[in-house]
Amino acid sequence: MNDQTCKPNCIINCKTDEPVRMKLSKFFEGFEIMNRRPKDVNNQPLNLKLKDWPPGDDFSNLMPDHFNELFEHMPMPIYVRRDGPLNLAGYLPESFVRPDLGPKMYTAYGCDVNTPDIGTTNLHLDISDAVNVLVYVSVPKFKTDLAEEQFNYLNNLDDIDEKTKERIKLRKSEIGALWHIYEAKDADKIRELLKEISNENSNKNKTKINDHTTSGDPIHDQTHYLTKQLRDRLRKRGVIGYSIVQMLGDAVFIPAGAPHQVRNIHSAIKLACDFVSCENVNHCFELTAQFRQLTNFHSNHEDKLQVKNIIYHAVKDALTVCSKENVNNQEIATDQLVDENLTEKRDALKSANTINNSPKKRKQNETKTNLKTNKKEHKKLRIKS
Repeated sequence: MNDQTCKPNCIINCKTDEPVRMKLSKFFEGFEIMNRRPKDVNNQPLNLKLKDWPPGDDFSNLMPDHFNELFEHMPMPIYVRRDGPLNLAGYLPESFVRPDLGPKMYTAYGCDVNTPDIGTTNLHLDISDAVNVLVYVSVPKFKTDLAEEQFNYLNNLDDIDEKTKERIKLRKSEIGALWHIYEAKDADKIRELLKEISNENSNKNKTKINDHTTSGDPIHDQTHYLTKQLRDRLRKRGVIGYSIVQMLGDAVFIPAGAPHQVRNIHSAIKLACDFVSCENVNHCFELTAQFRQLTNFHSNHEDKLQVKNIIYHAVKDALTVCSKENVNNQEIATDQLVDENLTEKRDALKSANTINNSPKKRKQNETKTNLKTNKKEHKKLRIKS
């Protein structure tokens, strides 16, 4: 990467969700050395993330070697590769402006154990399926007991299973992020709770949010990180998510339409690729309709995925393949029928020859021949006389 000032909205303050304009070198100085991180007005280190890198550029053009190496080792290649047969986005013709499905790099500092209500990425959902691979983890220098602190934080959470806790105990320095992923069918229940929380907070503070960039949808606006208390409230309503601790080298799959949030445990670099699976394309279609209802200023208002075009061309390609297969099957059936008829005729002829060549048949034929000869000779004698 060049040492340049990042474009707007690339580096984000995770606490306020506001962009921070700074050089990349300054951001990475604080990535592994905590006391070099930028400070806020209270002289506290900022929790920053660099998202959607590279912005606007195709990863395959910018870093072709890294791109090829990544997809050589990516799990489930038939889904996640651009040319994967089960990635419906790959059926969009080259004449179309294809959606940017990545990969994109997400680099973020680890969250402080003393701020459990702040995540790296607030609860949201994506219009397409995605896979997220953790490629680098660093325990920042400055606090020698940081790895132990973070392990204790995770170990005290009751929504992480015991096997996961045993796993992270052995690899404390390789813990990258804590994920909470919910099923798409539970999105409305989560949305209902978050609206209740917003009303409770607005009543306490006697304030009313009026922002033209928001839609009134707490999931699409990414305004909340679900703390343990909120997750417990959801559990009482029958909404149980999946708590996943992502370690170095782990890949996390996120289905389209599934609400999810991320909290970096240590400083980490993740690579994410989007794809469109046939199993979840219905969610893609439904979300496109939802996003169309958002305000024109909302980041998700535009249909960047072109889901209708993707569905049309994927179905068209499938029908073409089925049609060709059907024609081929008919030709094969016709050839088989012709072969069967020829075989029957050949067998019948062979059988007739076999019968004609039998001793009994030869004797019958000789008798018939002799009779014909005798008749001819008798006829000649009658004519002479």
